[in-house]
Amino acid sequence: MSTTDRTTGPTAPEARGDRQRPRTEATAAKSTAPGTTTRLDTAADGTAPDGALRPGTGRKDAAAPAPRPPAAVGWAYVMVIVATLAAIASNVFEIKHQFDTGVAGAATTGDLALTIAFCALFGFFAEMLRAGRQWGRVLLTIFTSLGLLFTGLGLARLGGRPLVGPLQESLAIASLVPSVIGLVLLYVPSVNHWMAAVRTRGRTISPRLRKAVLTIHVAISVGWLGLVTGMFAMSVAGATTHDAAQQAAMYRTMSLLDEIFLGMTSMFALISGIVVSAGTKWGLLRRTWVATKFFLTMGVMVLGFSVIHQLILEANTLVDEGAPARGGELDGVGWAMSGAALVALLSLIFMTAVSTYKPWGTTRWGRTPAARTRPVRPSVPEGQS
Repeated sequence: MSTTDRTTGPTAPEARGDRQRPRTEATAAKSTAPGTTTRLDTAADGTAPDGALRPGTGRKDAAAPAPRPPAAVGWAYVMVIVATLAAIASNVFEIKHQFDTGVAGAATTGDLALTIAFCALFGFFAEMLRAGRQWGRVLLTIFTSLGLLFTGLGLARLGGRPLVGPLQESLAIASLVPSVIGLVLLYVPSVNHWMAAVRTRGRTISPRLRKAVLTIHVAISVGWLGLVTGMFAMSVAGATTHDAAQQAAMYRTMSLLDEIFLGMTSMFALISGIVVSAGTKWGLLRRTWVATKFFLTMGVMVLGFSVIHQLILEANTLVDEGAPARGGELDGVGWAMSGAALVALLSLIFMTAVSTYKPWGTTRWGRTPAARTRPVRPSVPEGQS
């Protein structure tokens, strides 16, 4: 090419523009053809100028309406309410029995307060389920399962809440059936799909509510630790003393703390802890330390209701029957109670340390899909190192 051709011809950018223009027009024509997708510019927030969801961004149009809950959510709501009402009626009859037999006292007041609290909490959790809150479903699942466990223990006379008379037993059975049905309905495929669709809208609680619940959780947990420490000290004192009057005082004080405070503090520590975890970025099962605390809390609660509570009742029964302080059945009961209280105390101390250090990273549910996939090591051709 001559010098004249180079100077009079088109410049490089113009030439590139002439070459690219036909391709751009062809691409536009192809993208608007039937059966194809139009390519639109995507904004920084993952939406197109028309507000639609852009593929690969994972963001939804803020104006898009939330999907309606499936029928299974409504039926699960009804089953949970029916089971809760039956359980509350059973508790009311138990409290009435205490007044009729003249054994009503401070423990009866605690039972009444727990009944009112559970009525309000279950209603709140059920409403959160209907609003699409994942943590509401988690809390309903946990406390319905706990209700099934303790009601089953009571029916089998193995622990839990005592059931007085055939009417209370019938109410307990009446609460079991809708509880099981409600639990199954909470996790049918239609509910799972709906919860996944609305999860980003109502997954977390507000920062102000989170701070309030966290303050309550810390205060109640400290009280729970103090109660268990005191009960461990009293159980050791009762198991080692030779003074029958001192031993009786220890075991009666333990019974008073167990009936009024211990169950209430452990239950509300669990409730507030679940709200703080499931309703925030931590998640209930996404971090190993949070999941560890959750399962340990459940274990300590079961230990308290099914073991320590029964041993305290047995110890007070033996004291009332005039059993000797040393050399009789009270020795075995006292040391068993001390051992169970020590396990509970060490578990609470361990959970306190875990909350401080937050070790172990994420669980399999907290990892991203990319992190769950193991990287494949590229193969090295022969002759290379």
